[in-house]
Amino acid sequence: MSYEFNPETQVVEFPNPYKVENLALIISGLLMVCAGAGSIVNAREHISQSLNGSSLGVIGISIVLLVSGILLLARAFTQLRYYFGRNRPESLAPLVPPDVDADSDMASFYKETLRQNAITFQEPHGPLNGLLYSWLPQLIFSPRVIQYSAQVQFNNFLALTATLLSFLLCWLIYGNETINGWIGIIYGVFTFYLVMRPMLYKIPVGIAQHSRVGIGSLALLIVFALLGPALLGLAAPHLPKLMDVSFNGVVLVTLVYGLTGCGVFGLALKKQLKPMPQAIGSARVTETVTMNTHPNKLIEELDRILMRRWYNNIPNRRYTRKSPDINGKQGKFSAELFEETQPRPHLNQTASGFMHALSTPQFFWLTCLTVLAMFFCASGTLAAIAVIRNIMEAGPTLNNIVFAVGEFAVGLYCYRAAHVLWGRFDFVSELYRVDINGSFESAHLHIGNQFSGSVQSTKNVINIESMTMRVWVSEIDTVIFGRNANRQLIGMRGLQTNADELAALLKNFSEANSMVVAPTSVQDMERAQRIDGISKLAADPAQKISDELLLASAPATHSTGLDKTSIASLDKQLFCNECGTPAPAHASFCSSCGNRLKEMVSA
Repeated sequence: MSYEFNPETQVVEFPNPYKVENLALIISGLLMVCAGAGSIVNAREHISQSLNGSSLGVIGISIVLLVSGILLLARAFTQLRYYFGRNRPESLAPLVPPDVDADSDMASFYKETLRQNAITFQEPHGPLNGLLYSWLPQLIFSPRVIQYSAQVQFNNFLALTATLLSFLLCWLIYGNETINGWIGIIYGVFTFYLVMRPMLYKIPVGIAQHSRVGIGSLALLIVFALLGPALLGLAAPHLPKLMDVSFNGVVLVTLVYGLTGCGVFGLALKKQLKPMPQAIGSARVTETVTMNTHPNKLIEELDRILMRRWYNNIPNRRYTRKSPDINGKQGKFSAELFEETQPRPHLNQTASGFMHALSTPQFFWLTCLTVLAMFFCASGTLAAIAVIRNIMEAGPTLNNIVFAVGEFAVGLYCYRAAHVLWGRFDFVSELYRVDINGSFESAHLHIGNQFSGSVQSTKNVINIESMTMRVWVSEIDTVIFGRNANRQLIGMRGLQTNADELAALLKNFSEANSMVVAPTSVQDMERAQRIDGISKLAADPAQKISDELLLASAPATHSTGLDKTSIASLDKQLFCNECGTPAPAHASFCSSCGNRLKEMVSA
């Protein structure tokens, strides 16, 4: 990734969408670092007396707190600035270098989207997803990352609910001093697995593969919820007794906290959903063009037009270029150009601060989820401090350890769920596609008098009759989740005015193209005039002799007040000696009577 700076434009200065999350991470990280460092300082005297198991436990817990806090701070510091270069966000398809003909499958997909005038949304699969999408119909129009996250959290919510019901049933029916310890251990491990499972998925690939809970998984959850307590009751007499070991209350609190996180995420997700798009489509214009020049000139003019429309002088992203192939005297050809303008951020789609996030419905519940994660991490830190104190005072520690682990797990779970939604960034750009198809015939064109003219023009002409030109222009909405994530198309609106204007400019250019070769510069015109004068002089030497004879007889005309130059400029005419009939200047005999002609000068 590269960052490009230009003081004349702020196009790469994007607002940071992680401001609220960074604030919560910094508070949680500082609290853990202070707790870990303070625990080590306070335990120095205890450690110096004897290095036993309790001392090692204090050192281990303190180091875990210190490292966890540093990791949270590092994550927040990484997200403090949100730099974007011209190569960000990611392009919709592989880019095509200038003056290179190329295409790609992704470019073909988006061209087909323009042609079909519709956006394809992925259809949900599975019975639980059918239930989810019936409750949230707008979810199908959301980006894939939002859909996958919703599926994971919904499945996790169902699993936690089934586990909570099974745990309460088992605890109330079979709970006694002998089996309580095993109930807490079994359900505690399973709850920890359910809470931490979303941490193992990568977005969106991992979520796409693991987000669906099928009939088999649903049946296993039901069987575990109904038969688990009974099976545990049957196995209780054969299990070793765990005296004074019971942390069922901690497991219950962890399950409730996990369900609370899922519920708040659901509310935050619902506020992120947008209504069904009211306008999806692209503007298309079809023109019939006739031209007598190479069709590649049309592509060159299109390049110039699109260059004038660059956003903030940032070159468009070219996804397809196909130059016309003209071979032989006649045949078919096709050409194509497909480009996207530089994506620019949507306004007012990012929380500018904590108070702005709380006052905006779109970010209110997401902020609550982030604050909830910070609260759980703080509770886990306090529980860890209590564990260290109990170790130093030789008090009970098991419940505090389990509680601390559960709080940290739920806190990280809420941070992960909120991070997906905080990382959303919306962009808007325009797609331009021009496609031409036609047939050509070659011809040889001569301009000028072919018999007596001294200046002629010859050119090989490509004649194109009724070429089809199609123009698509659409404004698209795209979204990313993370600075380096792939973009997804979520909205498309046709720009009919832009399409009409672009088609008209191209058609006028093609029809106004000249097919005659002629000098155009001032120097060419001056030289052509000189050559024309020399050509006239060389073509009529008899006229030159007549002018010299007239100038030689100029003294006899002094009475008229004319000089030699004036006489040479007078009009000369031939008349018949007998009948006086006028004749052309180059004739020698009268066409009426056949007598020799006489040269006269008209005053």
